[in-house]
Amino acid sequence: MRQMIKKLYMTIISFLNLIYMKKKIQDRHIVIMMTFAEDVYPIIEALYRKGYLITVIGNDSNRAYIQQFENINFISTGNKRVFKHIKALSTAKVIVIDTYYLMLGGLKKKPQQTVIQTWHAAGALKHFGLTDHQVDLSNTKMVTQYKNVYGATDKYLVGGEPMVACFKASFDATDEQFLRTGLPRLVPYTTLDIKKRQHELKKQYGIEGKVAIYVPTYREHKQANRNIDKGEFEAALPEYTLLSKLHPSIETEAQTTIHLQTLMILADVIISDYSSLAIEASLLGKPTVFYVYDETQYEQERGLNKFYKAIPEGYKAYSETELIEKISASDVQLSPLFDVWHEYNTQDSLTNVINEIEKMVKI
Repeated sequence: MRQMIKKLYMTIISFLNLIYMKKKIQDRHIVIMMTFAEDVYPIIEALYRKGYLITVIGNDSNRAYIQQFENINFISTGNKRVFKHIKALSTAKVIVIDTYYLMLGGLKKKPQQTVIQTWHAAGALKHFGLTDHQVDLSNTKMVTQYKNVYGATDKYLVGGEPMVACFKASFDATDEQFLRTGLPRLVPYTTLDIKKRQHELKKQYGIEGKVAIYVPTYREHKQANRNIDKGEFEAALPEYTLLSKLHPSIETEAQTTIHLQTLMILADVIISDYSSLAIEASLLGKPTVFYVYDETQYEQERGLNKFYKAIPEGYKAYSETELIEKISASDVQLSPLFDVWHEYNTQDSLTNVINEIEKMVKI
């Protein structure tokens, strides 16, 4: 049934292509498809300052990010507005995306158009795309659909060579597709005095001692992450305050409302699992403990890549008791593991990306 719905959707997209195929490209028109605001917002802001004509296609919850900018056209997502989406895309010189958009599998790009994928993670420890265990590689129609979507992307932003390897395996990308610019979202990490800012944040939130943050990844079918008992954790580790922030798909009232990037700076140790936040933490010089109580199940359902499997066992905890023991000894045992993922992430990364976009505009 799901495949039939997708097929119908793609038929509609193909029909709309015919309607708008004769619309001319506007050289300074850039469309940003926004699901993960933090990944594309710096690009929007920089392009706005340069006077580009910008259309943002995003969830209504993301509208607030661009309300401060005059003359940016915002189109809400949803099938009811698909005509507007295709109309906007048909005149864009450059299209910036931050995740998988089924629509692009049916979009008939014009030769002058370029699609840039920012993605929404600094790296990957789990399989995605064609390497995801949920993708039935024997199902020709399914694989073709995925490849049509991936094939719409012309360029990928990367922060380091390990992510190049991930995109090649997961999206069938080739070496000439990579922009080794670094990721705009991570620029603030490279310009801050992290220790000073951490001290300021602890004072702001009235926290004394150390901070541990729990930031697990998404589970399939919206399965709930296993919570860490805050009372038990802080009783066992009285020098720590525990702050939890679950995946947006399963947010709860019990978790902190502090912005994720602020939490990353605030933390002395990060507790995660298969999330790319462990890789992001290395740019901040923060160690991660991997709370992987469902490692076997996750490997079966989704798949864990070679970079996860290279993590030393000393960094992994399979129970809450073991987790507390690891953190108790973390001062001498743990250090950041993923520096190599950040070879291209510098304070110039946003400037590098904007320069690449401006080259595409002039073609």
